[in-house]
Amino acid sequence: MALSVLFILIAIVAGWWLLRWGWILIRSGGALWYLAVGMNPTLSRCLYKIEVLTERYPHGNEGLLPYRVYRPLIRSVAPALVIYHGATPYGEEHPALDRLARALAHAGLIVFVPRLPRLQAVLIDETNLYSMRVFYRYIQGHDRVLPGHISVAGTSFAGGLLLKALLDQDMQQPQPRAVLAYGSYCDLETTLRFVLTGKRIDDGTEVSVQPDRWAQVIFFYNYLDYIPGDFDKEAVRAVLDYYVRDQVEEGDKAKEKLSSAERRITELIITPGNPESSDLAETVLQHARRCLEDLSPSFFHSRIRFPFWVLHGRNDLMVPYTEALALKNLLPRQVRLYITNLYSHKHLDYGDHLWRAIRDIVGLLTYFGRFLRAVGG
Repeated sequence: MALSVLFILIAIVAGWWLLRWGWILIRSGGALWYLAVGMNPTLSRCLYKIEVLTERYPHGNEGLLPYRVYRPLIRSVAPALVIYHGATPYGEEHPALDRLARALAHAGLIVFVPRLPRLQAVLIDETNLYSMRVFYRYIQGHDRVLPGHISVAGTSFAGGLLLKALLDQDMQQPQPRAVLAYGSYCDLETTLRFVLTGKRIDDGTEVSVQPDRWAQVIFFYNYLDYIPGDFDKEAVRAVLDYYVRDQVEEGDKAKEKLSSAERRITELIITPGNPESSDLAETVLQHARRCLEDLSPSFFHSRIRFPFWVLHGRNDLMVPYTEALALKNLLPRQVRLYITNLYSHKHLDYGDHLWRAIRDIVGLLTYFGRFLRAVGG
């Protein structure tokens, strides 16, 4: 009799676990599979079919700006996730972001990716907070969104900016159901120092890696006004705009048309590893420190009361994973952290260790499943 009762209890617990987690794990596993290899016929039968639309939202003086909607066709309403893109000229059309949004829509969410004009211009400043708030307010009451089920995510530099935007009343009524920061920063100054030098402190030891190729250009492009000297900043900015958009040949041609003073500054900016460039960057950091502190969670973390998810790639060459650890150290109760070896800043990176990769897949699957459950309820 006791053995029968024990089996019944085990069956009840197992059934409860499957009801609670089974479908969530299938959806999260399907989404991760899609991110890894794309959609295939077998996977498509297990997940939702989707449609992708481009619509527009009002943005003050900017008029109507585009945003993408990724919607599961079979669901009349669904939990929503708004993904704010990082500092990229691709904006809402970034290929990696498109793939992520498709994966999440196939898993059953309706995903919105709005254009943030200043971040699309690769400018990391306070005006982006306005854009985030405007779209969040706009999406309230959307006829395809399950009421009370709107979550938000910020990728790359948008993650730290999103944490600041969420302190505003416009994004607290109602408060997002879940918040995610992917590949984002805790302290903007330490992040930019890594961007410039490739150096980070890992368990008390200084580690050097090769930083992103155009990271230094993006840094100076943002803080050009803090460079001392008498030169035409707008002329230099116009040339740097080509390099930011990875139009190197056009940038080289435009650079040759500058005067000697502007050309010299531009060459310092586009030459990583130059000692004179490093000295110039240090000067800029000193002058821009107040601006950096205003946008750094490390300086306003005491005002953050809400829990949020932090996902970061250990091999990230744009924002070091130590920034995610710093967020966890500052906010141990609020931050739900996962550091993965499988992702860098923009793409999958499996590494050379099969067992570590398998273990990481299981951990990421569980973490992702829990996040989907927080978004969907």
